[in-house]
Amino acid sequence: MNDLLTLPLAQRLELVQSLWDSIDSEQIGPELTEADRQLIDQRLESFLADGNPGLDADEVLNALEQSL
Repeated sequence: MNDLLTLPLAQRLELVQSLWDSIDSEQIGPELTEADRQLIDQRLESFLADGNPGLDADEVLNALEQSL
């Protein structure tokens, strides 16, 4: 591991990308059904059509702190 940390930044980034790609290629969790995909697509379309992005993380945390 220490040898990897001594690699130049470009090589470490390439290694990270290769590792991420190998993780991404392995299916984690159950496969989505067509109904699941349709529901996700519908929710995404609804979100995009709404135009309201909601609150950012800082606003949510501030609201939570205020409620305590």
